[in-house]
Amino acid sequence: MADKIVDTRFTIQFSKTDPTHLHVAEILNRQGRRSKAQYIVNAVLHYENCDAMPDAQRPARLDEKAIEAVVNRILRDRADAAADAPVVSVPIDPATMQSQPSEEINYDDALEALGEDGFNAVNGALDMFRKKEVKFAHLDSI
Repeated sequence: MADKIVDTRFTIQFSKTDPTHLHVAEILNRQGRRSKAQYIVNAVLHYENCDAMPDAQRPARLDEKAIEAVVNRILRDRADAAADAPVVSVPIDPATMQSQPSEEINYDDALEALGEDGFNAVNGALDMFRKKEVKFAHLDSI
């Protein structure tokens, strides 16, 4: 121990990523300023003198590839279930499919029937169609 200035002074750095290190740091931080050393002395002597003391079990590390595989499988299963879901179609009589001028549409009734979220969704879809019409109109002029 020639390179140590004070044989009874130690600096310990616990790993921030190891749950067992974090747990021990928590335990030590609960000790008073002067009792940490005594707590460590008691723990080390107990560990060294107790034959029945098993090695500390470390929790298994997270296997990111395994987690990714499980998540991908769940997403794939959901996509397959959605693809297998029955498609419901309602026959539409083209004669009843007449557009109304926007002045005749009562938007208050639509808002009440759809709710604000539904109404906003329909408005967003209509905006997208309008943007596509502008793009297509531009292509027609070429």
